[in-house]
Amino acid sequence: MPSHLGRIGIMEQPPQTNEYALLESLIVDNPDLERLEALLDQFNIFEALGAVRVELRHSDFLAFLLNPNQSHGLGDVFAKRLLQKALTSTENHFPITSIDLDLFDLDSMVVLREWQNIDILLLDEENKLAVIIENKIGSSEHGDQLRRYRRIVTQHYPNLRQVCLFLTPEGDEPSDAKYISIDYLLVAELIEGLVESRASTLRPDVRTLMTHYS
Repeated sequence: MPSHLGRIGIMEQPPQTNEYALLESLIVDNPDLERLEALLDQFNIFEALGAVRVELRHSDFLAFLLNPNQSHGLGDVFAKRLLQKALTSTENHFPITSIDLDLFDLDSMVVLREWQNIDILLLDEENKLAVIIENKIGSSEHGDQLRRYRRIVTQHYPNLRQVCLFLTPEGDEPSDAKYISIDYLLVAELIEGLVESRASTLRPDVRTLMTHYS
């Protein structure tokens, strides 16, 4: 048999380096990896509906959680915690602080979707607060939209103090420095924390939906 044919089909064994041994220990009889694979194999309603990368569906669900008068039973907790996390993550000065938010009662807050093309707008006349949330998934800013949204809200609600959030999967930098950049990891962690801390009071269907989302 020709010498070059003798080499066909023969695979050299990888050298038993420290890296190879480490990789082998990771994938063989690793209970943590097995639990992770089992978790990833579970049914997820958002994946089943094809909503994972659909920006409108994310905005719809977040608007649901942000609305203190919705049926989730969280009241204003999610809205408060999201805003507090955002405000403590930036060095920019804003007209309210996380301490102010802790004292606010946001039960009368109104949540609007796609008002004047703004993804989510929170309005609270009692606490003189307007929150603009621009959500981007798989798309980028166009034109001068961030500044334009601020101007529109100022024109319609000149007496309200503004907090502006720019939400993206990776925490992209907004073109307007008046916006705070936040990412979906922050959102997921907030939801997971609420599912855990409110396990005894959340309705089972709401808890399941929040778990699937996070």
